[in-house]
Amino acid sequence: MKNALLLLTSVLLTSQLYGQSLAGVESVEYDPINNRYLASSDNSSIVAIAPNGGLSYFGSGTSADYGMEVVGNTLFAIVGSTVRGYDLTTEMQVMNVSVSGAVFLNGMASNGSDKLWVTDFNARKIHEIDITNLSSPTVTQVATTGSVTPNGIVYDASNNRCLFVTWGTGTIREMSLSDYTISTVVASTGLTNIDGIDYDSDGNWFISSWSPARITKYTNDFSVSEVITVSGINNPADICYAVETDTLAIPGWNQVLFVGFESNTVGIDEELFETHEIYYNSGYPVVRFELSTAQDASFNIIDMSGRVVYTVLEGMQPAGKQTVVLSSVGLYSGNYVCRFSSKELSFTDRIVVP
Repeated sequence: MKNALLLLTSVLLTSQLYGQSLAGVESVEYDPINNRYLASSDNSSIVAIAPNGGLSYFGSGTSADYGMEVVGNTLFAIVGSTVRGYDLTTEMQVMNVSVSGAVFLNGMASNGSDKLWVTDFNARKIHEIDITNLSSPTVTQVATTGSVTPNGIVYDASNNRCLFVTWGTGTIREMSLSDYTISTVVASTGLTNIDGIDYDSDGNWFISSWSPARITKYTNDFSVSEVITVSGINNPADICYAVETDTLAIPGWNQVLFVGFESNTVGIDEELFETHEIYYNSGYPVVRFELSTAQDASFNIIDMSGRVVYTVLEGMQPAGKQTVVLSSVGLYSGNYVCRFSSKELSFTDRIVVP
């Protein structure tokens, strides 16, 4: 099995940056040229996150309200009813184009070369922007999404389409790039208010939802899904999977969470996985379990005195496989017990927090 869960770290954007608190992180993009992440901050600035977690402003007077996309040496960002381009080296603005009739531009995707696609949340439209010439980009409204509200969007080259997720009753839709028709890929995700979508190097899809607040991973054909529970997740927005480093960046509220993945699984035999297992990657405990039906469950971390120190899950859990990351939960290093209980599955196991 590829892309096993490796570890999780977080960058809390409530820290001080030159005396200013950061908040309202709506989107994040990986900049492979400079090995950094770029995050929108409070609809007023773009913040660069270094590998060591250090924060700095990107450019001077640059901003991003919602979706962003890196294409070559340019960062494209939604700012109100416009889409702007910023040079990743000089951090200067190199493009600015207005989207006629825009109401609430939200998600953005690209084909990595000459095309951008932007969703309009309120107008329920999708626009295509030709960025062949940054001095003279052209905008074309290519689709309306009917009764559904489009949010995050991503380009799927193998199927010549864009996939987008919807707010409200969360579904996954596609827009064919041959004739711009809209059709349904997953009609019932069991989620409400899906915000972002991206893919990994193996072609798996990741989506972020607000209710419940979590990441859901789908296989390439959407036939199998798996819940990834990330401790501390809050209003997960426009996610970014950096295939260069196999890392999923999850923006939301005042933080960016980073979930790392590795190319080869360590100590896991997928065929032997039945109901639950606990393993360690990079020293951090990861718990996987499977439920045959949706059911109430509780999952707590207990210290050696018997005190519950962290509640991981509580309430109705969906059927299927779940992966729970137990790093970055604010626990001191030492020995703990993880206790899971539902009508179908119960287990109590010791874990070690590094």
